Amino acid sequence: MADSRKRKLYRVGFLGDFVTAFEKGIYTDIILKPGGDGPKIPAHRAILAVKSKVFSYMLASDEFKTSIEKSITIPDLSYEELKTLLEFFYSGVLSFANIHNRALYLAADKYDIEYLQDVCRNQLIFSIISLQDKILMEYAISFIVKHMEEIVNSNGYKTFVRRNPDLSLDITKAYVIYV
Repeated sequence: MADSRKRKLYRVGFLGDFVTAFEKGIYTDIILKPGGDGPKIPAHRAILAVKSKVFSYMLASDEFKTSIEKSITIPDLSYEELKTLLEFFYSGVLSFANIHNRALYLAADKYDIEYLQDVCRNQLIFSIISLQDKILMEYAISFIVKHMEEIVNSNGYKTFVRRNPDLSLDITKAYVIYV
């Protein structure tokens, strides 16, 4: 058991080198520009390409290959949001206290980053559940009921039901009343 734990810790440290490469700007080969006035952020094309099909297509385009500047502007993300997105690319971790969930969720959809979209979705759901705001909860349940078929067939629904049996029951009751 101790051997398994030691290997996991070593793996985390080993993968942490990607974060170090990002933070220290080691051999970066692209600049990302946020929307607004934030500073430019150096990154690695290989990381962007493997984390997002959309970035991969952008980087493979003739327009990018012939550009002198080797930069991409991400107009829909502020500097902090873009930095958080890149930190996620390099670490695979999104802080639970992250305040950029909505922006990152939308970016994940736009740039085809399914894992990030799942992480943000789960955090957004948890934030709604933990608020215990009756009006917000009723609105969320109403929305879910209206989109029930799509939601029930989604990848994360089983996990949601296991983690939130009481809320799942409330949603089912609301659906029965609605239909």
